[in-house]
Amino acid sequence: MDAAPIRPRATAALLLAALACIGSATGAEPVPADAATGAASPTDRQHWQQREAALRIAASHPNELWRLHGAEAAAAGQWRDAFRHFRNAAQYADKYSQHRISLLYWHGAGVTRDPVLAYIWADLAAERGYPRFVALREKMWETLSPAEQARVRSDGPALHREFGDETAKPRLARAVSRAKRAITGSRVGNIGKLQVNAPGADGDALGGVGGADIATYLHENRWDPERYWAVEDALWKQGQVEVGPVQRTAPQDD
Repeated sequence: MDAAPIRPRATAALLLAALACIGSATGAEPVPADAATGAASPTDRQHWQQREAALRIAASHPNELWRLHGAEAAAAGQWRDAFRHFRNAAQYADKYSQHRISLLYWHGAGVTRDPVLAYIWADLAAERGYPRFVALREKMWETLSPAEQARVRSDGPALHREFGDETAKPRLARAVSRAKRAITGSRVGNIGKLQVNAPGADGDALGGVGGADIATYLHENRWDPERYWAVEDALWKQGQVEVGPVQRTAPQDD
């Protein structure tokens, strides 16, 4: 793992929206106000119909499904649950979720504040060179003390072995392959011209109000690992982000 790395002033404006479809939730776990502000994202809330559609589309991709649950928990201020869900998504090479875990550690929301672990997770999120994640990672690194930077080098490799793309991408490919075979019961993974007529949240058929576009769900880009990651790379590398000065926040209780 290269040194370059970690330390953000994570404001809501810096958090990413792409691919983070979320739903509203009720009930909240108390969290210090400043931690909640830094760890929350404006994309953590969306209309319930969008949520139902997103859950259907994400069902075959555990990274997307856990990411949705994580964002939903974050919208409710349930930071321990948000951490757990984002960590599950992170096992499947989900860079957005790895980014969110970094912010949770940085602000001490749902976990004990740890800037070293925040940096390591930011380094994982920046593994593919997505500009926004790289910028945050670099800002974090600037704020770490020499002792903290040394800890990054000693503790980082183990997390990279478990959550880095070399291990996590094949893990997602296996999960998606299983989901693809399960759609029709086929043992060869051939979807063909599948017709789906599942009830939506409002009783309408899938694809109606509260449903999902099955053409999008079955698009070959979602089933072919190389195409899937190429689409994600294209989405995350577009756009620009402004990163302000990094500030070390005070430790927060979880």
